[in-house]
Amino acid sequence: MEAHLDAKLATVISRPDPEPHIVVQTELCLACEERPCTIVCPANLYWWTGEQMVHNCEGCLECGSCRAVCPHGAITWRYPRGEYGVRYRWG
Repeated sequence: MEAHLDAKLATVISRPDPEPHIVVQTELCLACEERPCTIVCPANLYWWTGEQMVHNCEGCLECGSCRAVCPHGAITWRYPRGEYGVRYRWG
């Protein structure tokens, strides 16, 4: 199953927006025990390093699931500006 997902993700082209489209208030993350963003993000853009939440906007699939599951409202998410972000190819 994982190889199939990797093959599909290889068809995704992304042009990172110089302005981050994901902003995380990491101080709010400290109160989060479940850390659902680290589980639901299909691109694995959220992880913990020691006692700090780390995230990366590059490679975002623009699904918005991170914002939807954040129980503390720590994640501000918007679509990248025009001509930036993800472009899907069929294949």
